[in-house]
Amino acid sequence: MPVETSIWKIGQTVEKIPFIPLALESELQAALEQNLGILNPGLMLIGRQVRTENNKFIDLLAIDSEGHLHVIELKRGLTPRDVVAQALDYAAWVRKLGHEDVGRIYGENHAGASFADGFRDTFDAAVPETLNASHQLTIVASDIDPSTERIVQYLVDYGVPINVAFFRHFTAAGSAFLVRSWLIDPDEAAERVERRDSNKKQQPWNGQDYYVAFREEQWRSWDDAVKYGFLSAGRGKKYTRLLEGLQPGRRVAAYIPKVGYVGVGTVTSVATPMKDFPFLLDGQVQQASALTFSAPEALHDLDDPDLSEWLVGVSWHQTVPKHGALAGGNLFSNQNIVCRLRDQGTLDALAKHFPKAFQDASSAGGTP
Repeated sequence: MPVETSIWKIGQTVEKIPFIPLALESELQAALEQNLGILNPGLMLIGRQVRTENNKFIDLLAIDSEGHLHVIELKRGLTPRDVVAQALDYAAWVRKLGHEDVGRIYGENHAGASFADGFRDTFDAAVPETLNASHQLTIVASDIDPSTERIVQYLVDYGVPINVAFFRHFTAAGSAFLVRSWLIDPDEAAERVERRDSNKKQQPWNGQDYYVAFREEQWRSWDDAVKYGFLSAGRGKKYTRLLEGLQPGRRVAAYIPKVGYVGVGTVTSVATPMKDFPFLLDGQVQQASALTFSAPEALHDLDDPDLSEWLVGVSWHQTVPKHGALAGGNLFSNQNIVCRLRDQGTLDALAKHFPKAFQDASSAGGTP
Protein backbone atom coordinates (compact mmCIF):
# COMPACT_ATOMS: atom_id res chain seq x y z
CA MET A 1 0.00 0.00 0.00
CA PRO A 2 1.18 3.57 -0.61
CA VAL A 3 2.88 5.00 2.48
CA GLU A 4 0.83 7.31 4.69
CA THR A 5 2.88 9.89 6.60
CA SER A 6 1.46 12.00 9.41
CA ILE A 7 3.02 14.13 12.17
CA TRP A 8 1.51 15.15 15.49
CA LYS A 9 2.67 17.91 17.81
CA ILE A 10 2.62 16.83 21.46
CA GLY A 11 1.96 19.50 24.10
CA GLN A 12 -0.92 20.20 26.41
CA THR A 13 -2.97 18.80 23.57
CA VAL A 14 -2.09 16.49 20.69
CA GLU A 15 -2.45 18.30 17.38
CA LYS A 16 -1.99 16.89 13.88
CA ILE A 17 0.26 19.04 11.71
CA PRO A 18 -1.48 19.49 8.35
CA PHE A 19 0.12 18.46 5.09
CA ILE A 20 0.48 21.45 2.76
CA PRO A 21 1.25 20.81 -0.93
CA LEU A 22 4.35 22.55 -2.24
CA ALA A 23 3.38 25.61 -4.26
CA LEU A 24 5.50 24.35 -7.15
CA GLU A 25 7.17 21.02 -7.81
CA SER A 26 10.12 23.13 -8.89
CA GLU A 27 10.61 23.93 -5.18
CA LEU A 28 11.15 20.26 -4.45
CA GLN A 29 13.49 19.93 -7.42
CA ALA A 30 15.45 22.96 -6.18
CA ALA A 31 15.70 21.38 -2.72
CA LEU A 32 16.99 18.14 -4.22
CA GLU A 33 19.52 20.00 -6.36
CA GLN A 34 20.79 21.83 -3.30
CA ASN A 35 21.03 18.71 -1.16
CA LEU A 36 20.53 15.28 -2.72
CA GLY A 37 21.06 13.88 0.77
CA ILE A 38 17.36 14.38 1.48
CA LEU A 39 16.78 11.59 -1.04
CA ASN A 40 19.96 9.55 -0.62
CA PRO A 41 23.05 10.69 1.33
CA GLY A 42 25.36 8.77 -0.99
CA LEU A 43 24.64 10.64 -4.25
CA MET A 44 26.49 13.23 -6.31
CA LEU A 45 24.58 15.37 -8.83
CA ILE A 46 25.77 14.96 -12.42
CA GLY A 47 23.24 17.20 -14.11
CA ARG A 48 19.75 18.66 -14.14
CA GLN A 49 17.34 18.65 -17.08
CA VAL A 50 19.67 16.28 -18.93
CA ARG A 51 18.70 15.95 -22.59
CA THR A 52 18.34 12.39 -23.89
CA GLU A 53 18.80 11.18 -27.45
CA ASN A 54 15.02 11.40 -27.89
CA ASN A 55 15.11 15.10 -27.04
CA LYS A 56 13.47 14.56 -23.65
CA PHE A 57 14.80 15.81 -20.31
CA ILE A 58 15.69 13.88 -17.15
CA ASP A 59 14.95 16.02 -14.09
CA LEU A 60 18.06 14.95 -12.18
CA LEU A 61 20.87 12.55 -13.04
CA ALA A 62 23.15 11.47 -10.19
CA ILE A 63 25.81 8.89 -9.35
CA ASP A 64 26.74 6.99 -6.20
CA SER A 65 30.16 6.05 -4.84
CA GLU A 66 30.09 2.65 -6.60
CA GLY A 67 29.60 4.31 -9.99
CA HIS A 68 25.91 3.43 -10.42
CA LEU A 69 23.77 6.05 -12.14
CA HIS A 70 20.51 7.32 -10.62
CA VAL A 71 17.64 8.77 -12.64
CA ILE A 72 15.43 10.98 -10.44
CA GLU A 73 12.12 12.06 -11.92
CA LEU A 74 9.38 14.17 -10.36
CA LYS A 75 5.85 12.88 -10.93
CA ARG A 76 4.55 16.32 -12.06
CA GLY A 77 0.92 15.19 -12.16
CA LEU A 78 1.50 12.57 -14.86
CA THR A 79 -0.78 9.54 -15.12
CA PRO A 80 0.56 6.28 -13.66
CA ARG A 81 1.23 4.82 -17.09
CA ASP A 82 3.01 7.97 -18.27
CA VAL A 83 5.27 8.49 -15.25
CA VAL A 84 6.47 4.88 -15.22
CA ALA A 85 6.83 4.74 -19.01
CA GLN A 86 8.82 7.97 -18.93
CA ALA A 87 11.20 6.61 -16.30
CA LEU A 88 11.71 3.39 -18.27
CA ASP A 89 12.34 5.39 -21.45
CA TYR A 90 15.06 7.36 -19.66
CA ALA A 91 16.57 4.14 -18.31
CA ALA A 92 16.88 2.74 -21.83
CA TRP A 93 19.08 5.71 -22.68
CA VAL A 94 21.01 5.95 -19.40
CA ARG A 95 22.12 2.32 -19.48
CA LYS A 96 24.26 3.08 -22.55
CA LEU A 97 26.22 5.94 -20.95
CA GLY A 98 29.95 5.44 -20.45
CA HIS A 99 32.81 7.38 -18.86
CA GLU A 100 33.02 9.90 -21.68
CA ASP A 101 29.27 10.55 -21.73
CA VAL A 102 29.03 11.04 -17.98
CA GLY A 103 32.07 13.32 -17.99
CA ARG A 104 30.56 15.44 -20.76
CA ILE A 105 27.19 15.79 -19.00
CA TYR A 106 28.90 16.70 -15.74
CA GLY A 107 31.06 19.31 -17.44
CA GLU A 108 28.05 20.86 -19.21
CA ASN A 109 26.30 21.23 -15.86
CA HIS A 110 29.28 22.36 -13.81
CA ALA A 111 30.90 25.09 -15.90
CA GLY A 112 33.36 22.73 -17.56
CA ALA A 113 34.61 21.17 -14.31
CA SER A 114 36.21 17.73 -14.34
CA PHE A 115 33.93 14.82 -13.47
CA ALA A 116 36.88 12.89 -11.99
CA ASP A 117 37.75 15.84 -9.72
CA GLY A 118 34.13 16.25 -8.65
CA PHE A 119 33.83 12.55 -7.87
CA ARG A 120 36.99 12.61 -5.76
CA ASP A 121 35.89 15.75 -3.94
CA THR A 122 32.53 14.13 -3.15
CA PHE A 123 33.55 10.57 -2.29
CA ASP A 124 37.28 10.88 -1.56
CA ALA A 125 37.85 8.16 -4.15
CA ALA A 126 38.73 7.77 -7.80
CA VAL A 127 35.99 7.08 -10.35
CA PRO A 128 35.44 3.30 -10.48
CA GLU A 129 36.97 1.61 -13.49
CA THR A 130 33.61 -0.04 -14.21
CA LEU A 131 31.11 2.80 -14.47
CA ASN A 132 27.35 2.41 -14.83
CA ALA A 133 27.33 -1.33 -14.15
CA SER A 134 23.75 -0.74 -13.02
CA HIS A 135 21.35 2.13 -12.56
CA GLN A 136 18.43 3.13 -10.35
CA LEU A 137 15.15 4.85 -11.24
CA THR A 138 13.45 6.94 -8.55
CA ILE A 139 10.07 8.59 -9.00
CA VAL A 140 9.54 11.46 -6.55
CA ALA A 141 5.93 12.15 -5.55
CA SER A 142 3.72 13.27 -2.69
CA ASP A 143 1.51 10.24 -3.28
CA ILE A 144 0.66 7.63 -5.91
CA ASP A 145 -2.47 5.71 -6.82
CA PRO A 146 -2.86 1.93 -6.44
CA SER A 147 -2.27 1.40 -10.17
CA THR A 148 1.19 2.99 -10.02
CA GLU A 149 2.02 1.00 -6.90
CA ARG A 150 1.09 -2.28 -8.59
CA ILE A 151 3.17 -1.43 -11.66
CA VAL A 152 6.26 -0.50 -9.61
CA GLN A 153 5.99 -3.56 -7.37
CA TYR A 154 5.65 -5.80 -10.44
CA LEU A 155 8.68 -4.24 -12.14
CA VAL A 156 10.86 -4.62 -9.04
CA ASP A 157 9.84 -8.27 -8.69
CA TYR A 158 11.03 -8.80 -12.26
CA GLY A 159 14.39 -7.11 -11.81
CA VAL A 160 13.70 -3.50 -12.85
CA PRO A 161 15.54 -1.07 -10.50
CA ILE A 162 12.68 1.36 -9.80
CA ASN A 163 11.24 2.83 -6.60
CA VAL A 164 9.06 5.72 -5.41
CA ALA A 165 10.17 8.29 -2.83
CA PHE A 166 7.37 10.20 -1.12
CA PHE A 167 7.93 13.73 0.12
CA ARG A 168 5.35 15.44 2.30
CA HIS A 169 5.55 19.14 3.14
CA PHE A 170 4.62 20.30 6.65
CA THR A 171 4.79 23.65 8.39
CA ALA A 172 4.90 24.25 12.15
CA ALA A 173 5.88 27.26 14.26
CA GLY A 174 6.86 29.22 11.17
CA SER A 175 9.25 26.54 9.85
CA ALA A 176 8.81 24.26 6.85
CA PHE A 177 9.70 20.55 6.88
CA LEU A 178 10.05 17.80 4.30
CA VAL A 179 9.37 14.22 5.39
CA ARG A 180 10.60 11.38 3.17
CA SER A 181 9.42 7.79 2.98
CA TRP A 182 9.68 4.99 0.40
CA LEU A 183 7.25 2.69 -1.35
CA ILE A 184 9.78 -0.15 -0.95
CA ASP A 185 12.69 -0.16 1.50
CA PRO A 186 15.70 0.69 -0.75
CA ASP A 187 17.82 -2.22 0.51
CA GLU A 188 14.94 -4.65 0.04
CA ALA A 189 14.31 -3.30 -3.46
CA ALA A 190 18.01 -3.64 -4.35
CA GLU A 191 18.10 -7.24 -3.14
CA ARG A 192 14.93 -8.13 -5.08
CA VAL A 193 16.31 -6.57 -8.26
CA GLU A 194 19.76 -8.13 -8.02
CA ARG A 195 18.26 -11.54 -7.37
CA ARG A 196 16.67 -11.34 -10.82
CA ASP A 197 19.40 -9.40 -12.62
CA SER A 198 21.27 -11.27 -15.34
CA ASN A 199 23.88 -8.50 -15.63
CA LYS A 200 27.23 -10.23 -15.16
CA LYS A 201 29.26 -7.07 -14.52
CA GLN A 202 28.74 -7.48 -10.77
CA GLN A 203 28.00 -10.25 -8.35
CA PRO A 204 24.50 -9.95 -6.85
CA TRP A 205 24.08 -8.39 -3.41
CA ASN A 206 22.44 -10.46 -0.70
CA GLY A 207 20.50 -7.53 0.77
CA GLN A 208 22.30 -7.74 4.11
CA ASP A 209 26.08 -7.27 4.12
CA TYR A 210 28.04 -4.02 4.01
CA TYR A 211 31.75 -3.29 3.88
CA VAL A 212 32.96 -0.39 6.07
CA ALA A 213 36.49 0.99 5.86
CA PHE A 214 37.65 2.01 9.34
CA ARG A 215 40.69 4.21 8.82
CA GLU A 216 42.68 4.47 12.03
CA GLU A 217 44.02 7.95 12.73
CA GLN A 218 44.94 10.08 15.74
CA TRP A 219 41.21 10.61 16.19
CA ARG A 220 39.98 7.07 15.49
CA SER A 221 41.00 3.81 17.15
CA TRP A 222 39.82 0.25 16.59
CA ASP A 223 40.17 -0.42 20.33
CA ASP A 224 37.62 2.35 21.01
CA ALA A 225 35.25 1.03 18.35
CA VAL A 226 35.27 -2.41 19.96
CA LYS A 227 35.01 -1.10 23.54
CA TYR A 228 32.11 1.25 22.91
CA GLY A 229 30.37 -0.48 19.99
CA PHE A 230 30.58 1.76 16.93
CA LEU A 231 32.04 2.48 13.51
CA SER A 232 32.89 6.05 12.56
CA ALA A 233 34.08 8.60 10.04
CA GLY A 234 34.83 12.29 10.37
CA ARG A 235 36.65 15.42 9.21
CA GLY A 236 33.92 16.50 6.79
CA LYS A 237 30.52 15.63 5.35
CA LYS A 238 32.04 13.93 2.30
CA TYR A 239 33.34 11.28 4.71
CA THR A 240 30.48 11.07 7.20
CA ARG A 241 27.46 11.18 4.90
CA LEU A 242 28.04 7.69 3.53
CA LEU A 243 27.53 6.33 7.04
CA GLU A 244 23.96 7.61 6.84
CA GLY A 245 23.15 4.78 4.45
CA LEU A 246 23.73 2.19 7.18
CA GLN A 247 20.43 1.26 8.78
CA PRO A 248 19.80 -0.78 11.94
CA GLY A 249 19.72 -4.51 11.31
CA ARG A 250 22.33 -4.54 8.52
CA ARG A 251 25.45 -6.65 8.97
CA VAL A 252 28.77 -4.81 8.66
CA ALA A 253 32.30 -6.10 8.14
CA ALA A 254 34.92 -3.67 9.46
CA TYR A 255 38.08 -3.36 7.35
CA ILE A 256 41.19 -1.44 8.37
CA PRO A 257 43.11 -0.40 5.22
CA LYS A 258 46.47 -2.19 4.86
CA VAL A 259 45.54 -4.42 7.83
CA GLY A 260 42.44 -6.45 6.93
CA TYR A 261 39.03 -7.40 8.30
CA VAL A 262 38.87 -7.06 12.08
CA GLY A 263 35.23 -7.46 13.05
CA VAL A 264 31.67 -8.31 12.04
CA GLY A 265 28.58 -6.93 13.74
CA THR A 266 25.05 -5.65 13.30
CA VAL A 267 24.13 -1.97 13.04
CA THR A 268 22.08 -0.86 16.04
CA SER A 269 21.65 2.89 15.48
CA VAL A 270 21.84 5.42 12.65
CA ALA A 271 24.76 7.80 12.10
CA THR A 272 24.97 10.44 14.84
CA PRO A 273 27.53 13.16 15.71
CA MET A 274 29.84 11.99 18.49
CA LYS A 275 28.54 14.66 20.87
CA ASP A 276 25.03 13.18 20.64
CA PHE A 277 25.94 9.48 20.41
CA PRO A 278 24.50 7.44 23.31
CA PHE A 279 27.53 5.54 24.60
CA LEU A 280 26.39 2.66 26.79
CA LEU A 281 28.82 1.83 29.60
CA ASP A 282 27.95 -0.44 32.53
CA GLY A 283 24.29 -0.16 31.63
CA GLN A 284 24.35 3.65 31.73
CA VAL A 285 24.19 6.08 28.81
CA GLN A 286 27.26 8.34 28.81
CA GLN A 287 28.31 11.35 26.75
CA ALA A 288 31.57 11.31 24.80
CA SER A 289 33.07 14.12 26.89
CA ALA A 290 32.81 11.94 30.01
CA LEU A 291 34.68 8.98 28.51
CA THR A 292 38.31 8.01 27.96
CA PHE A 293 39.44 7.10 24.44
CA SER A 294 42.58 5.41 23.13
CA ALA A 295 42.62 7.81 20.18
CA PRO A 296 44.16 11.04 21.57
CA GLU A 297 42.10 13.30 19.29
CA ALA A 298 38.83 11.37 19.39
CA LEU A 299 36.92 14.45 20.59
CA HIS A 300 38.13 16.69 17.77
CA ASP A 301 35.65 19.39 16.70
CA LEU A 302 33.10 17.95 19.13
CA ASP A 303 30.80 20.99 18.89
CA ASP A 304 30.96 21.16 15.08
CA PRO A 305 28.78 18.43 13.51
CA ASP A 306 30.24 19.13 10.07
CA LEU A 307 33.77 18.21 11.18
CA SER A 308 33.40 15.97 14.23
CA GLU A 309 33.34 12.19 14.19
CA TRP A 310 29.98 10.62 13.29
CA LEU A 311 29.25 7.23 14.81
CA VAL A 312 27.04 4.31 13.83
CA GLY A 313 26.15 2.01 16.71
CA VAL A 314 27.27 -1.61 16.21
CA SER A 315 26.64 -4.74 18.23
CA TRP A 316 29.82 -6.70 17.60
CA HIS A 317 29.30 -10.43 17.08
CA GLN A 318 33.00 -11.15 16.80
CA THR A 319 36.14 -9.01 16.66
CA VAL A 320 39.88 -9.64 16.55
CA PRO A 321 42.90 -7.45 17.33
CA LYS A 322 44.71 -6.04 14.34
CA HIS A 323 47.40 -8.75 14.42
CA GLY A 324 44.63 -11.32 13.96
CA ALA A 325 42.97 -9.57 11.00
CA LEU A 326 41.67 -11.49 8.00
CA ALA A 327 43.89 -10.36 5.11
CA GLY A 328 44.82 -11.51 1.65
CA GLY A 329 45.10 -10.33 -1.93
CA ASN A 330 41.90 -12.03 -3.08
CA LEU A 331 39.69 -10.40 -0.45
CA PHE A 332 37.43 -7.50 -1.38
CA SER A 333 38.58 -4.03 -0.37
CA ASN A 334 37.43 -0.65 -1.56
CA GLN A 335 38.50 2.97 -1.27
CA ASN A 336 34.94 3.98 -0.35
CA ILE A 337 34.07 4.21 3.34
CA VAL A 338 30.82 2.26 2.91
CA CYS A 339 29.60 -0.01 0.14
CA ARG A 340 27.56 -3.15 -0.34
CA LEU A 341 29.61 -6.30 0.12
CA ARG A 342 28.90 -8.50 -2.89
CA ASP A 343 32.03 -10.63 -3.24
CA GLN A 344 31.06 -14.19 -2.34
CA GLY A 345 34.66 -15.30 -1.86
CA THR A 346 35.14 -12.60 0.77
CA LEU A 347 31.85 -13.48 2.47
CA ASP A 348 32.92 -17.15 2.62
CA ALA A 349 36.29 -16.16 4.11
CA LEU A 350 34.59 -13.92 6.67
CA ALA A 351 32.26 -16.76 7.69
CA LYS A 352 35.31 -18.95 8.41
CA HIS A 353 37.29 -16.23 10.21
CA PHE A 354 34.33 -14.87 12.20
CA PRO A 355 32.10 -17.96 12.58
CA LYS A 356 30.20 -16.62 15.58
CA ALA A 357 29.07 -13.58 13.60
CA PHE A 358 27.56 -15.68 10.84
CA GLN A 359 26.16 -18.33 13.14
CA ASP A 360 24.40 -15.59 15.10
CA ALA A 361 22.86 -14.22 11.91
CA SER A 362 21.71 -17.66 10.78
CA SER A 363 20.10 -18.51 14.11
CA ALA A 364 18.31 -15.15 14.05
CA GLY A 365 16.94 -15.80 10.56
CA GLY A 366 19.46 -13.58 8.80
CA THR A 367 21.53 -14.18 5.68
CA PRO A 368 24.13 -16.93 6.22
